[in-house]
Amino acid sequence: MKKMVDCPNWKEYQGLNGWLMFCSAGAFARKLTRQEAESCGCTAEQRAACLKIMQSSMGYGLVPEVVDEKEAALPATDQLPASTC
Repeated sequence: MKKMVDCPNWKEYQGLNGWLMFCSAGAFARKLTRQEAESCGCTAEQRAACLKIMQSSMGYGLVPEVVDEKEAALPATDQLPASTC
């Protein structure tokens, strides 16, 4: 079967209750730079279409956040390990 979305982050597979379709970048809270998003076709319109497909197949959906180059270089403070003092 041809994939519904032509993107390296788009995953589709047949589960017990039907097809599962999702964006792996969104599922793992990955932040894409504008250049990365443009290179794989992740435009605002495409993210809206992907979100609609995920919501219709699974009931919810997550898409990646597109950030500027400067923001992508900064470490995510919410993902740093907790200190053990």
